[in-house]
Amino acid sequence: ASGSGGLNAARVVADTVDAMEDGRLKLFGQEIHRLGRPWLESRHVEVLARLAARNGRLVPPGEFIPVAERFGIASRLDRWIIRTALSRHGAALRSGALTLGFNLSAQTLSDPQLWDFVDNVIEETGAPHSGIGFEITETAAVTNFDAAEQFVRKARERRCRVSLDDFGAGMSSFEYLRRFPVDTIKIDGSFIEHITQSRFDREIVLAITSIARSLGCDVVGEKIEQQDTLAMLSDMGVAFGQGFLLHRPEPLERIVARATKGATARKAS
Repeated sequence: ASGSGGLNAARVVADTVDAMEDGRLKLFGQEIHRLGRPWLESRHVEVLARLAARNGRLVPPGEFIPVAERFGIASRLDRWIIRTALSRHGAALRSGALTLGFNLSAQTLSDPQLWDFVDNVIEETGAPHSGIGFEITETAAVTNFDAAEQFVRKARERRCRVSLDDFGAGMSSFEYLRRFPVDTIKIDGSFIEHITQSRFDREIVLAITSIARSLGCDVVGEKIEQQDTLAMLSDMGVAFGQGFLLHRPEPLERIVARATKGATARKAS
């Protein structure tokens, strides 16, 4: 996407803005599972966006989100996703059926008004703070570190979860870990996908897991696509996992319906 020509990129931006207004921006989700018993229903879901192009093709986030960031509409997009998901699924969050995690772009995280927006949406929709999480990635170039730090602190004070995403992918992972009081570390998939062949990757994952445990953080292994990868991560003490082997992204409303049904059945029993 970032290699698109200027005209093509501008068209993608215009289409993304239109899609927010005409219902072509779709909410999807991918479950995060506890390893060791991955086939129980998941309670935590990362919220994803898919753009339905005018020709009907579902455009993956890698094709339109980098362009949205480059053209300065990422914050508008993030806010739309948060407001839409909480408006539609606040009741499911209140019931404790599941929790939702939202990705925040650097542009969004650098906005000093972000917490006020989130808090207002939570109040409007009745969604509980404890049912909401945010994912921040240190590969994103945050321009206002103070605003980002303030947002994370306020979110954690109100019992929202905050994850450090793609941990280890950039050069400032530990600086982010020092500055932001996160409760979850998501290990970048580049260290996971070849872990059964790469001793280096195994050592990195063990080190991150050990640091996370000593800081009281949960650990999520990303991009789990093979059964032997899953078994190895579980043996290494990685508590949670995400990836196509465990769950392929699907429409969020379908995940919420399944989780709500499961929660109702548990209460009945």
